[in-house]
Amino acid sequence: MDVRNFIDLHVHIGPEIIPRKFTVQKLIEEETGKIAGMALKNHFYPTVPMIKSAGERSPTLIGSVTLNNYIGGLNAGAIESSAKISENPVIVWFPTINARNFLEKTIYEIPKEWCGGKFESRPSKSVRGIAVLDGNGGLSRAATGVLRVVKENNCILATGHISWQESKKLVEEAVRIGIKKIIVTHPIYQKINMPVSVQKKLARNTGVYIEQCYSMYSIDKISIKSIAGQIKQIGVNKCIIASDVGQIKSPSPSEALEKFAVLLKREGITEEELGLMGAKNPGKLISNVL
Repeated sequence: MDVRNFIDLHVHIGPEIIPRKFTVQKLIEEETGKIAGMALKNHFYPTVPMIKSAGERSPTLIGSVTLNNYIGGLNAGAIESSAKISENPVIVWFPTINARNFLEKTIYEIPKEWCGGKFESRPSKSVRGIAVLDGNGGLSRAATGVLRVVKENNCILATGHISWQESKKLVEEAVRIGIKKIIVTHPIYQKINMPVSVQKKLARNTGVYIEQCYSMYSIDKISIKSIAGQIKQIGVNKCIIASDVGQIKSPSPSEALEKFAVLLKREGITEEELGLMGAKNPGKLISNVL
């Protein structure tokens, strides 16, 4: 399938502590003419400065901030500083490798299956886990502060690797205060495992999209049948597909999306539906218009 008009809102980029396949410049050289846009993610550093340093570029590149310990956790200032210098809406991922939920479910801060080779990560138990709820079960003051800055700067909220229960409360509060661009990050992932009933409830809200990623199949070994099944239950109008690639041995984003499309078509997802999830829905999220 032709993915040249697709926008991949989940691509990992280096330099990073985790070995990565591409720098921004190498990614541009690889993907020019093959894909319309990509959002660049880094677990350790904001990516807007990396994009800005690349100069004139095509395809469209979307910057992001991931709220791990490495940038101070739930740091609203890091979001605002990125948003101020970006021409496009910035994606704000809630904690990923430093989410308390994630650390409680993995032996290492950085899982070995992400890296390969002789890469060594520190044990999860030695890392401070970040939660977004306070002692009473509501959102913490830091989390609500992040949501306020996300709204003020027209950012895209993404839930990261926090628990599905945290994600539910986070999205509900984001909707309540008027955030219009929200991605529920690969809720099928084993360390999140959000019930489909909860996904459907959240997806009923304007601007909320459920993400399905090629990496869930290629790295985490979730069956395409299960991924396609969730898409069909949620509805293609409220789903996006992304690659979540960038690992040393992974295909490029365009190659991953092509492979993903072929696999999903075998499960009964049409080309028109793939175009909706790969191009139209992501395009709404990166629009500067609320």
